[in-house]
Amino acid sequence: MGFAMKFVMLAIVQLLVVLSLEIVLQSSFAQNLSEETGNKNSSVTQYENPYIGIRLSHPSDWGKIVELDEGCHKQPSCVLGLDGTSTNYTFGFSLQKSSKESCNCMSLMDHVRNGFNTQVTSLNGFSFINDNQTTIGKNYPGWQYEYSFLHNGAEERGINVFATFNDTYYSIGVTYPEESRAKLLPEFKKVIDSIEFLPVQDQITKIPSFMNMSEVEGSKSNTASKNNLSGLQILSHNSFTDSEGYMHVVGEIKNNSPSAETYVKIIGTFYDINNQVVGAQFSYANPPSLGAGDKAPFEIILTSASVPTSLIDHYILQASHE
Repeated sequence: MGFAMKFVMLAIVQLLVVLSLEIVLQSSFAQNLSEETGNKNSSVTQYENPYIGIRLSHPSDWGKIVELDEGCHKQPSCVLGLDGTSTNYTFGFSLQKSSKESCNCMSLMDHVRNGFNTQVTSLNGFSFINDNQTTIGKNYPGWQYEYSFLHNGAEERGINVFATFNDTYYSIGVTYPEESRAKLLPEFKKVIDSIEFLPVQDQITKIPSFMNMSEVEGSKSNTASKNNLSGLQILSHNSFTDSEGYMHVVGEIKNNSPSAETYVKIIGTFYDINNQVVGAQFSYANPPSLGAGDKAPFEIILTSASVPTSLIDHYILQASHE
């Protein structure tokens, strides 16, 4: 009887050891599965561009951040978007970097006002919702506003976040239909929180972006230019739509005055077939300051999200300076 009791006790101990080992293995497997799933769901990609002067992280399924106008990092202003997005929600994303001269800004609030005024005149059915001061990354001051607009007859919303660092001005924005809001905005907040601004690396040479582009559409008809009394003359201009659907107005301007002019600006006002204003945008000569008799190229870029190219019949250019 003593031997039998010892045998039973040994069997019970062995069973408990086996059960304990199985529980440990199951727990370890569940933990590994949880970690693997978490990493997969939270997969992020880090983007860094020393020429734009920014580093950030974004969800990997957003695709890649690319220059909408290839080589625009060499220009005073550059707009970036996404390529290869594979999310299960619909949205648009833009990141714009502008120099102090191309922004025509002396402060962050100048930057916000310029962006706001551009969208008021260019977006169909634009309506302001709210705005507030915010923080970019860990300690960069910023400002943001939310708005709504009409896209293909349906209401969409947008958020623009503005910041400045070392006389470089940034705007980061998203647009989205209401059904994407719950999924998009938490991810967008993470992107904003991840931003780190870097010193912008100077470019050795500046090449007008239209030198590397092929024209796919002729000039809009009935265009005109107005030269101001200070001696600025728009020598030539042309427009085309690139393969991404963005409209470009390129040309050359000359300073005929006997003195140098700074912050030479070219303003484009765009009209539909009924001669109604459908948008406005401006850019600076490259370089923005012209000596007496100097010539310089310029380029105004309009994205289809801000000014539908299908609505543009003609435009008027005006030259000015500060």
